[in-house]
Amino acid sequence: MEEILAEGKTKAVLTGPRPDTVFLEARHRLTGGDAARVAELEEIGVHKTRQAAASLGYLAAAGIETAFLEQASPTRLLCLACEMIPLEFVVRRFAWGSYLKRNPEAKKPDGTPLRFDDPVCELFHKHSLVLPPASAAAEMMREDEARGLYLRDGTWAEGVFTDPYIATSLETSQELWGLYDQRSPVSGAPLFETKPVLSDAVLQSVFGEIILPAFAALERAWAAVETLHGAVALVDIKFEVGRAPDGKLLLADVVDNDSWRIWPGADPTRQLDKQCFRDGEPLAQVQENYAIVTELTNQFAA
Repeated sequence: MEEILAEGKTKAVLTGPRPDTVFLEARHRLTGGDAARVAELEEIGVHKTRQAAASLGYLAAAGIETAFLEQASPTRLLCLACEMIPLEFVVRRFAWGSYLKRNPEAKKPDGTPLRFDDPVCELFHKHSLVLPPASAAAEMMREDEARGLYLRDGTWAEGVFTDPYIATSLETSQELWGLYDQRSPVSGAPLFETKPVLSDAVLQSVFGEIILPAFAALERAWAAVETLHGAVALVDIKFEVGRAPDGKLLLADVVDNDSWRIWPGADPTRQLDKQCFRDGEPLAQVQENYAIVTELTNQFAA
């Protein structure tokens, strides 16, 4: 008998067919603004599953260890059961999105995106930060708990910060990690300080041996995909990492059109990723974009 082990905004984790495995099941749902906007879209789960299978299969072929084993059904991936690390690892080739809110000096006067010669790495906490007036005292909690308590009619309560930006001890030489609002410039005292989830040495290893190689591989894969508007630029991407049953850290969760920004011809007006949903484009266009991306990711195996 299958059991739902965890349920998130757009997917569920279910018991797998053999020990130490799970199914990641995609829902036909998109969310934006940390679940402030939600839409049910036909076949979106199918597209995201195919994209993830193509992406993770490509990474495995490139020598990057992941928790992915195989695509088990149109909406399910069979994966190793991992203890997920509550962090989002973000790599950026272009200064765009929330990066410009934290670093407004990177915004070019002509509106064109700044391209980094070397990818920029950032770290975000998966737990939400809840401060007064939302709560009497500062605390951190899982985002699903925060949604239930502090998200009403698509609006987060004042004092709630989802996916806070982390200034790690590698940057600050402080023992604790400082948490900041990801939508504001990072300066001054942090909103909150918390114990590191990973040691400096492990964090450096994860970025150097898993995250950056995965970004480089997918950047090459997308650059080889030609469209009518030119090759596809991988703008930025978020990854998650989990601890496998043998204790090893692996690239885990999914990598799909919700994970990255991609621009054909490096043109931000031609975005095909989930940002089109966040920006309020018609849902029919969003569905078409996801279908297009599914066909493009099929080229990864070529």
